[in-house]
Amino acid sequence: MNSEPLLPVLLAYMTTQESYKIAKRATKTKETKIRQRLLQRTHLETKTVIDAEGIIEDSKEETDALFVLGIWAAFERFIRDDLQKRGQILCHSNPPILGSAIYKLLEKEIEFWKPAEILDCLKESLFKDKMNLIGHAKQVLAYRDWVAHGKNPKNPPSTDMKPLSAYNTLNEIVETLLRYPPNQPNI
Repeated sequence: MNSEPLLPVLLAYMTTQESYKIAKRATKTKETKIRQRLLQRTHLETKTVIDAEGIIEDSKEETDALFVLGIWAAFERFIRDDLQKRGQILCHSNPPILGSAIYKLLEKEIEFWKPAEILDCLKESLFKDKMNLIGHAKQVLAYRDWVAHGKNPKNPPSTDMKPLSAYNTLNEIVETLLRYPPNQPNI
């Protein structure tokens, strides 16, 4: 299991943010030939500085929203895989045939569990003393749902989610789960 499942998404986000800084600098370059060379074969090539900066800012906002969507997807995959691995211990319960049957059901059905219910399960177990953390994770989920379903302006999320805040929250949950690795049955 990847010990840092959210890191690739974070690194992609950070690289994108750095790219926006470079693009902004390129649009502001006073030397016309250098500006043209830096921006050639981009959709910013023919834009004025003001138009280009607006496009970049709009793109940054969209990237922030998509980052939250992407970080949630990586988090959710990690959680489902982690819970499946933890469930393998059922195969070694008494009687093993019943535990194996229960595990097969868990393995199949876990893909259909609602993310909010999974968070509630975590809240009732490892995160009893960190209920605010799970509450914030639910805000990340609500924002993710809003983005994934087209950003309905009539039903905005209660919080404007900042990408690094989403990462920090979800990563803290991941790190907690990694501190308590699933028992690996001797097969």
